Amino acid sequence: MVRRQNGTLVVVMLASHFRRPVARVLCLAVSLMASAATQPTQVLRWSEGQPGCAFQASDDGTYRYALATDDFVVTLAMDGQELEKARRRIEPVLGLFLSVRFLKQNPLRLVPDRSTLEFVKHFQEKQAPLDSGRLVIDLQERDKKETQTAARNIQKHPEKKDEIEAALKAQQQNTSRMIAWVHTKTLQDAPGKNGEVSGWLLFAARNRWIGDLHRQEEFLLRVPLGNVVVEFPFTLPPSQGDIRLRTRTAE
Repeated sequence: MVRRQNGTLVVVMLASHFRRPVARVLCLAVSLMASAATQPTQVLRWSEGQPGCAFQASDDGTYRYALATDDFVVTLAMDGQELEKARRRIEPVLGLFLSVRFLKQNPLRLVPDRSTLEFVKHFQEKQAPLDSGRLVIDLQERDKKETQTAARNIQKHPEKKDEIEAALKAQQQNTSRMIAWVHTKTLQDAPGKNGEVSGWLLFAARNRWIGDLHRQEEFLLRVPLGNVVVEFPFTLPPSQGDIRLRTRTAE
């Protein structure tokens, strides 16, 4: 039907013009959207002293934050010097170790790729975990370029051959170790036989949005479990408050 409204021709589609199958599909879509809207996401944030929240600092410098519910226990572990180690890696990558122990028969769905790490001091930039396959390819390509560069440098400076080859060998060893780490240690979504899944979440520690890191950084890790999001706020290196908390825990 065509109507004139304020001097403009307007096409009006009546409901009767839709075929019944199309109408049913539209109704189903609206129903699903309404159903999704009635299931809000619950946010659980780690906070010192709150029920289910625990903190532990080991003598080796590892910090662990745990959040427990009736359905699961999530533990975040990190090296207190991880920020400095990330800067020294051949690829600036920040590693966080996460473990989830499910306490019921039908565990909530864990999708590691949907986790995010917020860099609070960098305009609250949020980063998804690095794709392990893409990261391995990037490391292999970098290793190939380093090998080609070394070959050219040896041609230009044959007197430095031993020095260049030694540096290349050390670089290749570091690359191999990092590739093995990425291949075998990153977090998977399927729980093991004991109802527990654990592994590393790897995040880019530098890109055009993050820029240079500060001496101390504030982070917020968000881990979705079904319709629940578990949040861990933390700082690296640990703040003075964390050190005091560590002393109380040790006692």
